[in-house]
Amino acid sequence: MLRLIIKQFGLGLIVVLAAITLTFVMVRASGDPTSLILPQDAPAEQRTLLRSQLGLDRPVLVQYFSYVAGAVRGDFGRSYFDGDSVTAIILRPLPNTLLLAGTALLIAIILGIPLGVMSAVWQGGVLDRTVQVASVFTTSMPSFWLGLLLIQVFAVWLGWVPTYGSGTAAHLILPAVTVACWVFPSLTRLTRSSMLEVLPAGYIASARAKGMPEYRVISRTLLRNGIVPVLALLALEVGSLLGGAVLTEAVFSWPGIGRLAIQSIQRRDFPVVQGIVAYVAMMFVVITVLSEIAVRIVNPRLRHT
Repeated sequence: MLRLIIKQFGLGLIVVLAAITLTFVMVRASGDPTSLILPQDAPAEQRTLLRSQLGLDRPVLVQYFSYVAGAVRGDFGRSYFDGDSVTAIILRPLPNTLLLAGTALLIAIILGIPLGVMSAVWQGGVLDRTVQVASVFTTSMPSFWLGLLLIQVFAVWLGWVPTYGSGTAAHLILPAVTVACWVFPSLTRLTRSSMLEVLPAGYIASARAKGMPEYRVISRTLLRNGIVPVLALLALEVGSLLGGAVLTEAVFSWPGIGRLAIQSIQRRDFPVVQGIVAYVAMMFVVITVLSEIAVRIVNPRLRHT
């Protein structure tokens, strides 16, 4: 197990470095941030001075290695606009993103896994067909369109929840449901297909032949042996939720790192954009390692692989 953790963290460091490098190149290809910081009629001498103060006049490779050296120490630089440290800027909206992603994932798990299991057990029935239609329906809808639709129905027409913002549990409902609908289809379909692969196994028939109640056959034997691919998918979905709820946060004005990323990209605040990518990549690595450990705890046969 220790060797697995070390190996996964080693691969994770490569992923983080690749993400930082790619982001570093892309943000600098987006344009000169001094054109947004200074007025349009600012003299060339003032632009040159600002570029020197921001370190943008140095060779790109020097900027890159300086940034990586600082990132290793946990220093991701300072914002071009307010001078605050990138870490402090990211940590302010990060709890909101974690709350949104965690709530959405919990909703998707509560609905997706049981419905996937029941669809497999009662394959071809009404429930199975309904779940498959619902999965296709939610997959085909863009998240921003679904968010706007939910706002129109539940906030504008019915007035049950606020339209945007944060601060109360009611503000969390619509964005969490929107993000959960993004995860729900793939989670349900994979759970169903994984359970269908396990159902014909001999140990399932043996458990039933021994007189084990059906709910125990499903919860202890079927689910435990078929849950491994689902756990792997959940790790990927958590990573995508942390960085991919950008449109949802924009639609609902949810103060998370997704909305911060959009604002930073629009005004070419290079250090903040790079810091957001680095933080999301590191969290993705940690979640991947934890999922690998969870898979081996659930299925002991994989502990020596």
